[in-house]
Amino acid sequence: MKNLLLTASVAAMVLLSGCGAEKTAADHGSGLSVEMQSGGQYRHVQLIRYENGEKVPDESVVNADGSQFEDGEVIWFDIQPGQWTDTTAVALTVSTVGTGVGARQTKPVKLKDGASWAHAVFGDDGLTIKETE
Repeated sequence: MKNLLLTASVAAMVLLSGCGAEKTAADHGSGLSVEMQSGGQYRHVQLIRYENGEKVPDESVVNADGSQFEDGEVIWFDIQPGQWTDTTAVALTVSTVGTGVGARQTKPVKLKDGASWAHAVFGDDGLTIKETE
């Protein structure tokens, strides 16, 4: 009976953890994924879109437990392909505080017109688009 209970508990944990790597925009087939490579110092990340040069605040993200985003952690932003035009660029604001206070912003990077998804890396050099389709 103990073994059955232990096996059931392990199976439930595997199901709840999603068993596998975090999904990128390529895995979703849309949106923008950002892989964090910032030394685990940020607790709040916000996506900023630029349309025709105008700033459009988008999604904000924090970990449910308030922890920092660790290196290799992937954040997926649900930007639909129809929202991307030849004038679309994105930037991130990042903060060490979970409320976003004292955030700093990266330089905007242009998204490829007509792309379905893009994968970027955020690190010491800012935000860099690594792959797009």
